[in-house]
Amino acid sequence: MLSNSDVAQKLLEIRTLMEMAGDSFYKYMAYEKAAASVENAPPLGDLVTAGEHLKLPGIGKSIGAVVEQLVRTGHCEPLDQLHERFPPSLLEVLGVSGIGTKTAAMLFSDYGIASLADLETAIASGTLAGVPRLGSKTIENWRRGILAYRGRQRRTPLPTALTIASEAMDYVRDGPPLERLLFAGSLRRCEVTVGDIDLVCTSPHAADVIAHFTAWQRAEAVLAEGPTKASIWLPGGLQIDLRVLPDHLYGNLLQHFTGSREHNIKLRELAVRSNLRVSENGILNLESGDVITCTEEAGVYAALGMQYIPPELRSGLDEIDLARAGAIPQLVELTDVRGDFHMHTVWSDGDDTLDAMIAAAAARGYEYHAISDHSQGRLRRFGVGADKLLEQRGLAQELGARHGIFTLCASEVDVLPDGSLDLPDDVLARLDVVVASVHTATRQSREEMTARLVRACENPYVTIVGHPTGRRFDASPGYEFDYDAVFAAAARTGTALEIDGQAARLDLPAPLARKAKTFGVTFALDSDAHRTRDLAAMEYAVGQARRAGLTKDDVLNAQPLEYVRAFVARKREAA
Repeated sequence: MLSNSDVAQKLLEIRTLMEMAGDSFYKYMAYEKAAASVENAPPLGDLVTAGEHLKLPGIGKSIGAVVEQLVRTGHCEPLDQLHERFPPSLLEVLGVSGIGTKTAAMLFSDYGIASLADLETAIASGTLAGVPRLGSKTIENWRRGILAYRGRQRRTPLPTALTIASEAMDYVRDGPPLERLLFAGSLRRCEVTVGDIDLVCTSPHAADVIAHFTAWQRAEAVLAEGPTKASIWLPGGLQIDLRVLPDHLYGNLLQHFTGSREHNIKLRELAVRSNLRVSENGILNLESGDVITCTEEAGVYAALGMQYIPPELRSGLDEIDLARAGAIPQLVELTDVRGDFHMHTVWSDGDDTLDAMIAAAAARGYEYHAISDHSQGRLRRFGVGADKLLEQRGLAQELGARHGIFTLCASEVDVLPDGSLDLPDDVLARLDVVVASVHTATRQSREEMTARLVRACENPYVTIVGHPTGRRFDASPGYEFDYDAVFAAAARTGTALEIDGQAARLDLPAPLARKAKTFGVTFALDSDAHRTRDLAAMEYAVGQARRAGLTKDDVLNAQPLEYVRAFVARKREAA
């Protein structure tokens, strides 16, 4: 069964090939909007089974039938028909900057160029030399574009991209004078992986800033360079784009390059109905010729008659309708977080001592936190058994008092294949918090895993279900279960679901967290730190929570310690 992302990619392929085939703008753009809706939806398998995929924005009967075909079979009739005319590899050619659908169609029909390899061969052999409107500069730009395309095929995890963006921004700041500089694009929207990095900058010395940027020693190649914009390519395949404009355009610039594409399309469509045109250069009134420029992003949205939309919500779903109605929620912020329930020490598989982890948590200004070393499930060479756990409790509380933070005694307890826990009830009862996680038997059937997780939620001592889908970007897409059934069980039993900020996890995924919120689920935002520096992963957990539309009230560890204790006690007393 295809994933949401796979289906979205197929829909975008249909959209692109329809444009190449000469279909109408509105017809192929419908597929683009549907792809954005699918990408940010709950799991399509569940929606299609329940017949609820037709309720998604932009999914009518016709495209709904295509979505259902893709989910059930991996194929669909419209795409198969388009592939009879255009080979799938032609999309590689369209991925090269500067090659649009008309040019790609010409290259295919006149020169048989149907893939990136074909294009490289044609450039190297001189086949395209002398072709009308294809000068040497265009061919050279395509050569660079091929390099960039290959780089974009390797998605970069959010934390890695943030580190690189920070280094690039530090370098730009060390150059000619500038006023403001920030990363935009998918990085600012907290997407879990990014294809490239967008930087926006304001300066009265744009050309000098650009020249300095392209001279960065870390750049393996300069892909494009102009007076106000440039692109460089780093070893390993990550592209960084920089755009520089005057400071009075900062709000327009930042909004435009933050995206997403689908969000900006909807914004432009709304503006057109008011005879306005929106771009990074301002909001043009087509009747009067006046241009509204905005030093801050909020001014762009205000000029279009709506509430400010946080970057993490700009997915092209319903956020513009909500903003026009003044219904965008106050999203949870990093400063709202009062503690962290999930971290490990050398007592299990962590790298730092109990004292170091507690001191680091205190240094972050937390009111409370929990040391949650692994239990001894799956015959680990590491783990904290019942006897050692009680020993750790006293030591942790003593160290917490010394460092000025309330340290909760906890454990990340394995959920065994039948849904029972790795520690006996009499030990669980003495813990302040229990994080229950699946680490083994991850290939159980959907039905078995659903029953396993529901039973864990029903255990009166389970406070939080850790990294609920088990996904790891470096190893596994996670396990399958009935999301609705588990979300309902979590809400019914008063069990929090975790959004794990660990770089390899970011689990619960934002689309699922958004759906879980509709069930009334409470969430815990955690770092899953295995060393002191990992505590900073809380930022990534908050980013995913914001993408899901969560507020402070949805988050357990955005509440005072007394609330947390009452949350735990309420569930135990109800059993």
